[in-house]
Amino acid sequence: MEKEKIIALIAEDIKHNQLLNGLDSIGLWDHDRYILELDILIADLMGYKHGMIPDSWFDVYHKTMLSIPHNLTSKEAHTRAIILYNDLLQVQPK
Repeated sequence: MEKEKIIALIAEDIKHNQLLNGLDSIGLWDHDRYILELDILIADLMGYKHGMIPDSWFDVYHKTMLSIPHNLTSKEAHTRAIILYNDLLQVQPK
Protein backbone atom coordinates (compact mmCIF):
# COMPACT_ATOMS: atom_id res chain seq x y z
CA MET A 1 0.00 0.00 0.00
CA GLU A 2 1.45 3.32 -1.03
CA LYS A 3 0.01 5.54 1.66
CA GLU A 4 1.25 8.89 0.35
CA LYS A 5 0.00 8.22 -3.20
CA ILE A 6 -3.41 7.17 -1.86
CA ILE A 7 -3.59 10.31 0.28
CA ALA A 8 -2.59 12.41 -2.74
CA LEU A 9 -5.41 10.84 -4.80
CA ILE A 10 -7.90 11.47 -2.00
CA ALA A 11 -6.73 15.11 -1.81
CA GLU A 12 -7.24 15.49 -5.56
CA ASP A 13 -10.73 14.00 -5.28
CA ILE A 14 -11.44 16.45 -2.46
CA LYS A 15 -10.44 19.34 -4.75
CA HIS A 16 -12.72 17.96 -7.47
CA ASN A 17 -15.59 17.60 -5.00
CA GLN A 18 -15.01 21.16 -3.76
CA LEU A 19 -15.77 22.34 -7.28
CA LEU A 20 -18.81 20.11 -7.70
CA ASN A 21 -20.18 20.95 -4.24
CA GLY A 22 -19.63 24.66 -4.88
CA LEU A 23 -21.46 24.49 -8.20
CA ASP A 24 -24.28 22.54 -6.57
CA SER A 25 -24.58 25.19 -3.86
CA ILE A 26 -25.35 27.83 -6.52
CA GLY A 27 -27.82 25.61 -8.33
CA LEU A 28 -25.58 24.16 -11.00
CA TRP A 29 -25.64 20.37 -11.03
CA ASP A 30 -23.58 18.26 -13.42
CA HIS A 31 -26.05 15.32 -13.48
CA ASP A 32 -23.15 13.06 -12.42
CA ARG A 33 -21.47 13.65 -15.79
CA TYR A 34 -18.12 14.59 -14.25
CA ILE A 35 -17.71 11.90 -11.62
CA LEU A 36 -14.14 10.61 -11.69
CA GLU A 37 -14.72 7.34 -9.79
CA LEU A 38 -11.46 7.80 -7.93
CA ASP A 39 -13.12 6.02 -5.02
CA ILE A 40 -12.86 2.71 -6.91
CA LEU A 41 -9.18 3.31 -7.70
CA ILE A 42 -8.44 4.30 -4.10
CA ALA A 43 -10.24 1.24 -2.74
CA ASP A 44 -8.23 -0.94 -5.13
CA LEU A 45 -4.97 0.63 -3.94
CA MET A 46 -6.07 -0.02 -0.37
CA GLY A 47 -6.43 -3.72 -1.14
CA TYR A 48 -10.11 -4.13 -2.01
CA LYS A 49 -10.97 -6.05 -5.14
CA HIS A 50 -13.48 -4.42 -7.50
CA GLY A 51 -16.95 -5.57 -6.50
CA MET A 52 -15.74 -6.53 -3.02
CA ILE A 53 -15.66 -3.04 -1.50
CA PRO A 54 -17.86 -2.90 1.62
CA ASP A 55 -20.83 -0.55 1.51
CA SER A 56 -19.62 0.90 4.80
CA TRP A 57 -16.36 1.93 3.06
CA PHE A 58 -18.32 3.77 0.37
CA ASP A 59 -20.54 5.34 3.05
CA VAL A 60 -17.52 6.82 4.85
CA TYR A 61 -15.92 7.99 1.59
CA HIS A 62 -18.99 9.59 0.05
CA LYS A 63 -20.29 11.13 3.28
CA THR A 64 -16.95 12.88 3.63
CA MET A 65 -16.89 14.05 0.02
CA LEU A 66 -20.42 15.44 0.25
CA SER A 67 -19.45 17.47 3.30
CA ILE A 68 -16.39 19.11 1.72
CA PRO A 69 -16.65 22.93 1.82
CA HIS A 70 -15.79 24.66 -1.45
CA ASN A 71 -13.29 27.03 0.16
CA LEU A 72 -10.62 24.67 1.56
CA THR A 73 -6.99 25.49 0.87
CA SER A 74 -4.74 22.81 -0.62
CA LYS A 75 -3.18 22.29 2.80
CA GLU A 76 -6.60 21.83 4.42
CA ALA A 77 -7.60 19.42 1.64
CA HIS A 78 -4.45 17.39 2.29
CA THR A 79 -5.20 17.31 6.02
CA ARG A 80 -8.74 16.12 5.34
CA ALA A 81 -7.35 13.49 2.96
CA ILE A 82 -5.18 12.10 5.76
CA ILE A 83 -8.16 12.00 8.11
CA LEU A 84 -10.32 10.26 5.49
CA TYR A 85 -7.56 7.77 4.72
CA ASN A 86 -7.32 6.88 8.41
CA ASP A 87 -11.11 6.62 8.68
CA LEU A 88 -11.18 4.27 5.69
CA LEU A 89 -8.56 2.05 7.31
CA GLN A 90 -10.93 1.60 10.25
CA VAL A 91 -13.80 0.29 8.11
CA GLN A 92 -14.53 -3.32 8.85
CA PRO A 93 -16.14 -5.45 6.14
CA LYS A 94 -19.59 -6.70 7.13
